[in-house]
Amino acid sequence: MNSENEIQRLKRRVAELEKALEKEKVEKERIKKEFEEFKAKHASTVSKLKKALGIKAQKKGKAKPLGAPKSHKGYARRIPERIDHIKPLVLRRCPFCNTRLQGRTQEVRHRYVTDIKLISKVENTRYDIHRKYCPKCKKLVEPEVPNALPNARFGLNLMLLVMYLKLGLRLPCGKVCDFLLTMYNLKVSEGEIVCILRQLVVAFGDYYAYLEGLVKLASVKYSDTTSWRVDGRNYFVWVFIAYAVVLYKIRKHNNHRVGLAVFGRRQQQGNILVVDRYSAFRTLAEKAGFLLQFCWSHILDDSKALAKSFGAEGRYVHRKLKEVYVLANGLDHKGSAGMVEQLKAEVFQLTQRHYKHPTVWRFVNNLYYRDVENLFRFVTDPGIDPTNNISERELRELVIIRKISN
Repeated sequence: MNSENEIQRLKRRVAELEKALEKEKVEKERIKKEFEEFKAKHASTVSKLKKALGIKAQKKGKAKPLGAPKSHKGYARRIPERIDHIKPLVLRRCPFCNTRLQGRTQEVRHRYVTDIKLISKVENTRYDIHRKYCPKCKKLVEPEVPNALPNARFGLNLMLLVMYLKLGLRLPCGKVCDFLLTMYNLKVSEGEIVCILRQLVVAFGDYYAYLEGLVKLASVKYSDTTSWRVDGRNYFVWVFIAYAVVLYKIRKHNNHRVGLAVFGRRQQQGNILVVDRYSAFRTLAEKAGFLLQFCWSHILDDSKALAKSFGAEGRYVHRKLKEVYVLANGLDHKGSAGMVEQLKAEVFQLTQRHYKHPTVWRFVNNLYYRDVENLFRFVTDPGIDPTNNISERELRELVIIRKISN
């Protein structure tokens, strides 16, 4: 009898727990629904809160296995084509038991070792320059010092090495001084490093002007800007790219006058400038005569930010713009004028939708009513890239220098 009562009591308890569980499930669904509605209404607040708390979306899927894939062909360094020294190594005694080794060698194994001279001595040369009087020129003349710039205290090899360390390897001036002292026992101050670079600027002056002329003549150019510090003050770096030439200009201001000083007023009629949607480029195009091609990478980055901050509306705009870009890029620069009009119509369709958030509405309307003529020039011209990534890559070199040098 007691066991039956216990069973009944447990059944009632199970029923109560099931009822409570069902109630909790309903409450959970209600809270989840309210949270989703809150996220839709306050997407920007939720996004900022996630960033502040460091909350990251859960990643699905398995991590990639470490190491090379199966059946992967191994790689080994190739044997040098030029052998400078051949040194035989012959044992007289066993390295393990010290037994004397006699008789002929049973086997010769080859091993190749590549090395460098770690420390080199500095060479100081005194040139005794004999000056003679020229009766025709009526002045003293003298021969040129070989492998040295005028009035330079250092040879060209050293000066070019300093330039490579500073620009190629992005080392600060102090690190360049440490390198020269460690490797060559040569004491050079940071001021002398700057002086060397200035002398090289003068020496390369004519060639720089030649490169600037090439950029001016190109029919398609790429440009971008970033901040730069000079003696603790804010300056800006402009990059201009064309014909595989990368031209940098460091200026105090970040307006259209920088580009106008390079290209001239009304001297670029019909030429293309591929840029992001920064306002200075619009003014530059208007005054220099450029036709613009806006960078689709920047456009999609902007729409991606909308997707993160403005919920369903932002995600819709981002998805549609990605579809438009895939269609345009899939034409492989072989599109027609009619296809361009169809792509413009796809962007126009975005403006016909009602948006609750003013930021999304403004982005879509600016993209069509202000920028649509500059979105699809690459569709019909194989010489135009749809993105300005090449400028981003070239500026990245300077950004790394800026970060290293603080």
